[in-house]
Amino acid sequence: MRLLVLGAGYIGGEVARQALARGDDVVLADNWYATERRQAEALGTRTETVDIRERDALAPLIGEGFDRIVFLAAQASRPLSYSDPDYTEQTNLTGTRLVAEVMPAATSVAFGSSLHVYGGGPRLSGEIGADHRYGPQDDLAHLSKIHSELVLDMHARRTGFELATLRLGVAYGPSPIEHDRPASQTVVDKFRKLAAAGEELTIDEPAATIGVVHVEDAARILLDAGAGVANVVAETVTVGDVAALIRGEPTTGTPTCTYASPFEYRHRVADYLSA
Repeated sequence: MRLLVLGAGYIGGEVARQALARGDDVVLADNWYATERRQAEALGTRTETVDIRERDALAPLIGEGFDRIVFLAAQASRPLSYSDPDYTEQTNLTGTRLVAEVMPAATSVAFGSSLHVYGGGPRLSGEIGADHRYGPQDDLAHLSKIHSELVLDMHARRTGFELATLRLGVAYGPSPIEHDRPASQTVVDKFRKLAAAGEELTIDEPAATIGVVHVEDAARILLDAGAGVANVVAETVTVGDVAALIRGEPTTGTPTCTYASPFEYRHRVADYLSA
Protein backbone atom coordinates (compact mmCIF):
# COMPACT_ATOMS: atom_id res chain seq x y z
CA MET A 1 0.00 0.00 0.00
CA ARG A 2 1.15 3.55 -0.75
CA LEU A 3 0.58 5.64 2.35
CA LEU A 4 0.89 9.37 2.98
CA VAL A 5 0.97 10.55 6.57
CA LEU A 6 0.11 14.25 6.65
CA GLY A 7 1.38 15.43 10.02
CA ALA A 8 4.58 13.79 11.25
CA GLY A 9 3.89 14.27 14.93
CA TYR A 10 3.46 11.99 17.92
CA ILE A 11 0.69 9.83 16.44
CA GLY A 12 1.86 10.23 12.85
CA GLY A 13 5.27 8.85 13.74
CA GLU A 14 3.72 5.69 15.17
CA VAL A 15 1.44 5.34 12.13
CA ALA A 16 4.51 5.47 9.89
CA ARG A 17 6.42 2.98 12.07
CA GLN A 18 3.64 0.41 11.91
CA ALA A 19 3.10 0.90 8.18
CA LEU A 20 6.80 0.46 7.45
CA ALA A 21 6.88 -2.68 9.60
CA ARG A 22 4.22 -4.28 7.46
CA GLY A 23 5.94 -3.34 4.20
CA ASP A 24 3.98 -0.30 3.06
CA ASP A 25 5.50 2.46 0.93
CA VAL A 26 5.31 5.42 3.31
CA VAL A 27 5.73 9.18 2.88
CA LEU A 28 5.82 11.45 5.95
CA ALA A 29 4.98 15.12 5.35
CA ASP A 30 5.01 18.04 7.76
CA ASN A 31 5.90 21.74 7.98
CA TRP A 32 8.15 20.98 10.98
CA TYR A 33 6.47 23.60 13.18
CA ALA A 34 6.23 21.29 16.20
CA THR A 35 8.30 18.29 15.06
CA GLU A 36 12.01 18.23 14.28
CA ARG A 37 12.54 16.81 10.80
CA ARG A 38 15.44 14.64 11.99
CA GLN A 39 12.98 12.66 14.16
CA ALA A 40 10.93 11.76 11.08
CA GLU A 41 13.99 11.03 8.95
CA ALA A 42 15.22 8.59 11.60
CA LEU A 43 12.34 6.28 10.64
CA GLY A 44 14.09 5.69 7.32
CA THR A 45 11.23 6.63 5.02
CA ARG A 46 10.76 9.47 2.56
CA THR A 47 10.06 12.79 4.26
CA GLU A 48 8.67 15.93 2.65
CA THR A 49 8.32 19.54 3.75
CA VAL A 50 4.71 20.51 3.09
CA ASP A 51 2.55 23.14 4.75
CA ILE A 52 -1.14 22.37 4.30
CA ARG A 53 -1.82 26.10 4.10
CA GLU A 54 0.02 26.19 0.74
CA ARG A 55 -1.93 24.66 -2.15
CA ASP A 56 1.01 24.81 -4.60
CA ALA A 57 3.07 22.50 -2.38
CA LEU A 58 0.19 20.33 -1.22
CA ALA A 59 -1.49 19.50 -4.53
CA PRO A 60 1.50 17.83 -6.28
CA LEU A 61 2.20 15.60 -3.29
CA ILE A 62 -1.37 14.42 -2.83
CA GLY A 63 -1.66 14.08 -6.61
CA GLU A 64 1.09 11.44 -6.68
CA GLY A 65 -1.60 8.85 -5.97
CA PHE A 66 -1.80 7.22 -2.56
CA ASP A 67 -3.99 4.32 -1.52
CA ARG A 68 -4.53 5.88 1.91
CA ILE A 69 -3.85 9.27 3.45
CA VAL A 70 -3.76 9.56 7.23
CA PHE A 71 -4.56 13.21 7.85
CA LEU A 72 -3.17 14.38 11.20
CA ALA A 73 -1.71 17.78 10.25
CA ALA A 74 -3.15 20.31 12.69
CA GLN A 75 -2.34 22.77 15.45
CA ALA A 76 -3.80 20.64 18.25
CA SER A 77 -2.53 22.35 21.40
CA ARG A 78 -5.00 24.35 23.50
CA PRO A 79 -2.30 26.63 24.99
CA LEU A 80 -0.84 27.33 21.54
CA SER A 81 -4.30 28.15 20.20
CA TYR A 82 -4.46 30.94 22.80
CA SER A 83 -0.97 32.28 22.11
CA ASP A 84 -1.12 31.94 18.31
CA PRO A 85 -4.77 31.97 17.16
CA ASP A 86 -3.88 33.08 13.63
CA TYR A 87 -1.64 30.07 13.00
CA THR A 88 -4.26 27.79 14.54
CA GLU A 89 -7.04 29.10 12.29
CA GLN A 90 -4.92 29.18 9.13
CA THR A 91 -3.71 25.62 9.65
CA ASN A 92 -6.87 23.98 10.94
CA LEU A 93 -9.47 25.82 8.86
CA THR A 94 -7.85 26.91 5.60
CA GLY A 95 -5.40 24.02 5.59
CA THR A 96 -8.09 21.39 6.02
CA ARG A 97 -10.18 22.93 3.23
CA LEU A 98 -7.19 22.89 0.87
CA VAL A 99 -6.47 19.24 1.67
CA ALA A 100 -10.09 18.37 0.95
CA GLU A 101 -10.16 20.35 -2.30
CA VAL A 102 -7.17 18.55 -3.84
CA MET A 103 -8.08 15.04 -2.64
CA PRO A 104 -8.51 12.55 -5.52
CA ALA A 105 -11.68 10.46 -5.67
CA ALA A 106 -9.79 7.15 -5.55
CA THR A 107 -8.15 7.86 -2.18
CA SER A 108 -9.06 6.48 1.25
CA VAL A 109 -8.67 9.16 3.94
CA ALA A 110 -8.44 8.66 7.70
CA PHE A 111 -8.89 11.95 9.54
CA GLY A 112 -7.64 12.26 13.11
CA SER A 113 -10.36 14.20 14.88
CA SER A 114 -10.91 14.46 18.66
CA LEU A 115 -13.33 13.42 21.38
CA HIS A 116 -13.44 17.12 22.23
CA VAL A 117 -16.01 17.65 19.47
CA TYR A 118 -18.60 16.52 22.05
CA GLY A 119 -17.57 19.24 24.49
CA GLY A 120 -16.61 18.16 27.96
CA GLY A 121 -16.95 18.60 31.67
CA PRO A 122 -20.17 17.91 33.56
CA ARG A 123 -22.20 18.66 30.44
CA LEU A 124 -21.58 15.10 29.22
CA SER A 125 -23.26 12.09 30.79
CA GLY A 126 -24.21 8.55 29.85
CA GLU A 127 -22.70 6.72 26.88
CA ILE A 128 -21.24 8.96 24.19
CA GLY A 129 -21.30 7.34 20.77
CA ALA A 130 -20.40 8.73 17.37
CA ASP A 131 -24.02 9.84 16.87
CA HIS A 132 -23.83 12.23 19.84
CA ARG A 133 -24.28 15.90 18.99
CA TYR A 134 -21.41 18.38 18.90
CA GLY A 135 -20.88 20.24 22.17
CA PRO A 136 -19.71 23.70 23.29
CA GLN A 137 -16.02 24.44 22.76
CA ASP A 138 -13.55 26.47 24.79
CA ASP A 139 -10.60 26.91 22.41
CA LEU A 140 -9.88 27.28 18.69
CA ALA A 141 -7.83 24.09 18.40
CA HIS A 142 -10.76 21.88 19.34
CA LEU A 143 -13.49 24.05 17.82
CA SER A 144 -11.73 23.68 14.48
CA LYS A 145 -12.09 19.88 14.63
CA ILE A 146 -15.83 20.30 14.13
CA HIS A 147 -15.23 22.50 11.09
CA SER A 148 -12.68 20.03 9.72
CA GLU A 149 -15.02 17.06 10.09
CA LEU A 150 -17.80 18.88 8.24
CA VAL A 151 -15.56 20.25 5.47
CA LEU A 152 -14.01 16.85 4.80
CA ASP A 153 -17.42 15.18 4.80
CA MET A 154 -18.77 17.76 2.34
CA HIS A 155 -15.88 17.21 -0.07
CA ALA A 156 -15.96 13.42 0.35
CA ARG A 157 -19.62 13.43 -0.73
CA ARG A 158 -18.84 15.82 -3.58
CA THR A 159 -15.66 14.14 -4.85
CA GLY A 160 -16.20 10.54 -3.80
CA PHE A 161 -13.10 9.81 -1.72
CA GLU A 162 -13.60 7.40 1.18
CA LEU A 163 -13.51 9.11 4.58
CA ALA A 164 -12.97 7.63 8.03
CA THR A 165 -13.48 10.29 10.71
CA LEU A 166 -11.80 8.99 13.84
CA ARG A 167 -12.33 10.90 17.10
CA LEU A 168 -9.20 10.21 19.10
CA GLY A 169 -9.00 10.12 22.86
CA VAL A 170 -5.99 11.33 24.84
CA ALA A 171 -3.09 9.30 23.45
CA TYR A 172 -0.24 7.96 25.57
CA GLY A 173 2.72 5.62 25.26
CA PRO A 174 6.04 5.66 23.40
CA SER A 175 6.25 6.85 19.80
CA PRO A 176 9.19 7.32 17.43
CA ILE A 177 8.35 11.03 17.42
CA GLU A 178 7.78 12.81 20.72
CA HIS A 179 7.66 16.47 21.71
CA ASP A 180 9.48 17.98 24.67
CA ARG A 181 7.31 21.07 24.99
CA PRO A 182 4.86 20.72 27.92
CA ALA A 183 2.11 22.29 25.79
CA SER A 184 2.40 19.40 23.33
CA GLN A 185 2.36 16.57 25.89
CA THR A 186 -0.83 14.80 26.92
CA VAL A 187 -1.80 14.30 30.55
CA VAL A 188 -0.97 10.58 30.95
CA ASP A 189 2.64 10.83 29.81
CA LYS A 190 3.11 14.27 31.35
CA PHE A 191 2.11 12.90 34.78
CA ARG A 192 4.25 9.79 34.27
CA LYS A 193 7.35 11.85 33.48
CA LEU A 194 6.78 14.18 36.42
CA ALA A 195 6.42 11.24 38.79
CA ALA A 196 9.56 9.59 37.41
CA ALA A 197 11.44 12.82 38.10
CA GLY A 198 10.14 12.90 41.66
CA GLU A 199 8.05 16.01 41.05
CA GLU A 200 4.64 16.76 42.50
CA LEU A 201 1.60 16.13 40.30
CA THR A 202 -0.51 19.27 40.04
CA ILE A 203 -4.14 18.40 39.33
CA ASP A 204 -6.55 21.27 38.71
CA GLU A 205 -9.63 19.11 38.13
CA PRO A 206 -9.21 15.57 39.52
CA ALA A 207 -12.83 14.70 38.64
CA ALA A 208 -12.39 15.69 34.97
CA THR A 209 -13.33 12.81 32.66
CA ILE A 210 -11.10 11.85 29.73
CA GLY A 211 -11.07 9.07 27.17
CA VAL A 212 -7.63 7.51 26.69
CA VAL A 213 -5.99 5.32 24.05
CA HIS A 214 -2.48 3.94 23.66
CA VAL A 215 -0.73 5.45 20.65
CA GLU A 216 -0.05 2.00 19.22
CA ASP A 217 -3.78 1.20 19.18
CA ALA A 218 -4.64 4.63 17.77
CA ALA A 219 -2.15 4.26 14.93
CA ARG A 220 -3.33 0.76 14.03
CA ILE A 221 -6.93 1.95 13.82
CA LEU A 222 -5.98 4.98 11.72
CA LEU A 223 -4.32 2.61 9.25
CA ASP A 224 -7.13 0.07 9.04
CA ALA A 225 -10.51 1.66 9.86
CA GLY A 226 -13.15 1.73 7.16
CA ALA A 227 -15.37 4.65 6.17
CA GLY A 228 -17.60 6.27 8.76
CA VAL A 229 -17.37 8.14 12.05
CA ALA A 230 -16.12 6.44 15.22
CA ASN A 231 -14.54 7.10 18.59
CA VAL A 232 -11.02 5.81 19.13
CA VAL A 233 -10.90 5.39 22.90
CA ALA A 234 -10.03 2.32 24.92
CA GLU A 235 -11.08 3.53 28.38
CA THR A 236 -12.83 6.39 30.12
CA VAL A 237 -11.11 7.58 33.31
CA THR A 238 -10.79 10.62 35.53
CA VAL A 239 -7.64 12.73 35.69
CA GLY A 240 -7.47 12.00 39.41
CA ASP A 241 -7.44 8.28 38.73
CA VAL A 242 -4.56 8.68 36.26
CA ALA A 243 -2.58 10.30 39.07
CA ALA A 244 -3.65 7.57 41.51
CA LEU A 245 -2.47 4.82 39.16
CA ILE A 246 0.91 6.51 38.81
CA ARG A 247 1.24 6.73 42.59
CA GLY A 248 0.17 3.10 43.02
CA GLU A 249 -2.97 4.15 44.88
CA PRO A 250 -6.53 2.80 44.48
CA THR A 251 -8.70 4.58 41.93
CA THR A 252 -11.78 6.25 43.36
CA GLY A 253 -13.02 8.53 40.59
CA THR A 254 -16.33 8.12 38.79
CA PRO A 255 -16.32 9.29 35.15
CA THR A 256 -19.26 11.52 34.25
CA CYS A 257 -19.70 9.64 30.95
CA THR A 258 -18.29 6.75 28.94
CA TYR A 259 -17.15 6.85 25.33
CA ALA A 260 -18.39 4.03 23.11
CA SER A 261 -16.03 2.61 20.48
CA PRO A 262 -16.40 -0.23 17.95
CA PHE A 263 -12.73 -1.20 17.96
CA GLU A 264 -10.67 -3.70 19.94
CA TYR A 265 -7.75 -2.45 22.03
CA ARG A 266 -4.57 -4.19 23.13
CA HIS A 267 -3.42 -1.77 25.82
CA ARG A 268 -4.79 -0.64 29.19
CA VAL A 269 -3.69 2.53 30.93
CA ALA A 270 -3.28 0.77 34.29
CA ASP A 271 -0.78 -1.68 32.80
CA TYR A 272 1.20 1.15 31.21
CA LEU A 273 1.36 3.24 34.35
CA SER A 274 2.30 0.34 36.59
CA ALA A 275 5.08 -0.92 34.32
